[in-house]
Amino acid sequence: MIKQLTTLLILFLSLQINAAYLPLQYTNSVYESSIKTVILRHQNSLERFPAIDLNSSQQMVLEFDDLMPENDDFQFTFIHCSADWQPSNLRKNEYLSGNFFENVLNYSFSTATFQVFTHYNVPFPTNEMKPILSGNYLLLVYRNFDESDIVLSRRFMVVDDKFVITPSVKIASNASDRFTSQEVDFTVNIGENRVPNPMMDIKTTIMQNLRWDNAIFDLKPRFINGKILDYNYESGNLFLGGNEFRFFDIRNLRFLSFNVRRKYMEENLKNAVLYNDATKMNLPYLQMIDFNGKIVVDNRDGGLKGEIESDYAKVHFTFISDKLEKDVYIFGEISDWQIKEEFKMEWNEKFLQYEKSMMLKQAYYNYYYVTPNDKGQAELKYTENNFSNTENDYHIMVYHKNQFMQYDELLGTVYANSMKK
Repeated sequence: MIKQLTTLLILFLSLQINAAYLPLQYTNSVYESSIKTVILRHQNSLERFPAIDLNSSQQMVLEFDDLMPENDDFQFTFIHCSADWQPSNLRKNEYLSGNFFENVLNYSFSTATFQVFTHYNVPFPTNEMKPILSGNYLLLVYRNFDESDIVLSRRFMVVDDKFVITPSVKIASNASDRFTSQEVDFTVNIGENRVPNPMMDIKTTIMQNLRWDNAIFDLKPRFINGKILDYNYESGNLFLGGNEFRFFDIRNLRFLSFNVRRKYMEENLKNAVLYNDATKMNLPYLQMIDFNGKIVVDNRDGGLKGEIESDYAKVHFTFISDKLEKDVYIFGEISDWQIKEEFKMEWNEKFLQYEKSMMLKQAYYNYYYVTPNDKGQAELKYTENNFSNTENDYHIMVYHKNQFMQYDELLGTVYANSMKK
């Protein structure tokens, strides 16, 4: 018996050590299973585009829950990255003013919830730690002053607006793509800024609905006319249009709500059963108002502080479809815009449907069902379908190679919407 306990203890300690030293990914990543509902937004806003202006008073807020009853000793820091999200060669004292790390001081314990958790609120930059260069940054949260003991990471950007970007989103020009895809054309006016070699020194990134998995990186100008760089392509700047997002609302767990057909308690855990979702693979486009994949945490059961009074519930999904050759996943901000194993659906051979149950915080949710393509990107062709008239958000970022310090500075961003001209 003692030998068995010793073996289990060694195994537990081994797992703890391995978990503490997972390699850093320069992406939006969560490194511990107890960390849930990670949201990066602007201060006092639901805006999610992770960018602030250089030398401004703007702040972003990172929020997350740790499903633990006690607070932990977390710190955070920033890592400067290149335009393609690799660590730059800069030292911290070259891109940070003040401290090189900050303690996570804002936390609150859940109130009147069946699931106990600690909620963390991390506003940044602070007066004690500020980025002094534009570009891409990775926000790193870690434990006990050990940057190897990573908790989570988030991408954000600092913009030094010097370029003027003029976007135009339209239905794809190519006949073969015009029913499924959207074309993101734009021009960049570099103004009086010195750019010796635009083809080499300028890099661009285009995002659709704040997704990194299908972002277009390093698109080169089609031609240059004086100070104007033209990116009017017919193929290199195409995005599949996707479809309007599915949604459900569990901000209220006492009564029925949108797309929830049943709620019940089981073993001190609230459950919410969603209406069955059918495949949209062969259905026509239907315009609907959505939140383009995002979630809104809130409590409408009488709570005043949604972040700590919103409980976790076990949500049951059912997707009605023929069995596909690829695995099916739930996707959106709900999954960090990534294909994750914990969001993989299981095929029920008896009822010929896909099923998944998972713990989610009270919120309004947008989501897709997706399959992975050959590049590991979320594909909608076999679950949601693609339409060129779907409403989508786009963001364009333009970078310039700083000749003196040899880093990618971010000199312009712009927002565009497929339905707004």
